[in-house]
Amino acid sequence: MKCLSNSKKLRISILLILVCKIALLSGCNFINTYDVNEPLSISSTANLPIVRPSGLADENVVIPYDAYVYDTPDVEYEAGLLVNESRHSVVCAVNPHKRIYPASMTKVLTGIIVMEAIEQGEISLSDTVVVGKPIEFNEDNVAVLGLQPGDYITIEELLHGLLISSYNDCAILLAKRISGSVSNFTELMNAKAAELGASNSHFVNPHGLHDNNHYTTPYDLYLIFKEFLTKDVLVQIDSNSNYDLTMYREDEKIIIPLTATNAFLSNSFEMPTGYSITGWKTGTTEKAGNCIILEFIKNETDERFICLVSNAKGHDALYQNVEDMLKEIY
Repeated sequence: MKCLSNSKKLRISILLILVCKIALLSGCNFINTYDVNEPLSISSTANLPIVRPSGLADENVVIPYDAYVYDTPDVEYEAGLLVNESRHSVVCAVNPHKRIYPASMTKVLTGIIVMEAIEQGEISLSDTVVVGKPIEFNEDNVAVLGLQPGDYITIEELLHGLLISSYNDCAILLAKRISGSVSNFTELMNAKAAELGASNSHFVNPHGLHDNNHYTTPYDLYLIFKEFLTKDVLVQIDSNSNYDLTMYREDEKIIIPLTATNAFLSNSFEMPTGYSITGWKTGTTEKAGNCIILEFIKNETDERFICLVSNAKGHDALYQNVEDMLKEIY
C-alpha cells in the first residue's frame, strides 16, 4: 500500500473537520460501531460502577442512588435498610447510600476473606496460630480475647471469637496469618468489596475500630453480607448464642465462655415473634453508634429478609428499631 503524501493527508484532515462541524450544526449524530465479540475499550473507568460479572441487578435488589433520602427522618437511627430477599424488593430504607462507619460489622468482610483462604487451600480451620508480638490498640475499652505472645489457638476458634464476641485481637491475628500484615489484608478486603459491587466503601483494618478512612454504606454492606451468608461455616458460628472457646497458654488449656453480642440471641432483648435469625453482626463505636446487620427468616412463609440499622441512639433503641422495621412487613 502506498503512503499518502503530506498534502493529501492535510486535505483529508481538513475535510473530516468540516464534515464533523456540519454534522454538529445540523444536529446529526454519528453512530460508532464495534465488533460485539471484541472487548469494549474504555479510556477511563474511574467513575464507572463496579458490578459482578453476572450483573448486579440479576442477583440483588437495586436501589437508585437518590432513593429514600431523608434529612430529618422520623426514626432513631442515621441509616437503615430492610430488604425482602425472597421477592427482591425493598420493604423500607432510610439513606441506604449514605456513608457510614461500620464499626464491627466490618468483621463480616473479614470472615469472608478468611473463608476464601480456607476454600483455596491456603489455610484450614484446624491450623494453629501462635501469637508473636503483643496485639495493642490505641483506644480504651476495646473488646479483646486477651491473646498474649506465645499463646496458640486454631483458626476455627479465632473465627468464633471474631463473630460471636467481636474480639478485635482475633481480627488482627487472622489478618496477619493470612496476609502477613494488616495492610496486605485490607487490600484483599477492598478488592473483595469491589468485586461484590460495594464501590462506595473503603476499609483500612479488619476489625472496624474507628478511622475516618474506614467507611461503607448500608447498601454496600447489604451486598457484602449476602456473600457472608453463602459461607456455611460462618453462618453456623453465628447460630451460637453461647460458645466455649479453647486456647492454650504454654501447657495450660484455657476455656473462655463467649456470649453473642446480638441481644436477640443472648435473650437480653426479646426475639421478634415469628422470625428466626441466621447470620448477623453487631457493631459499636462512638462515631458509628449502635449498629447491626442480620438475616431474618419469616417462619410462616420461609421468606428471607436482610435488615441493617446504623448509628441507633442507644443499645435498646437499636433492637427496637429493628422490630419497628419488621412491622413494615405484610
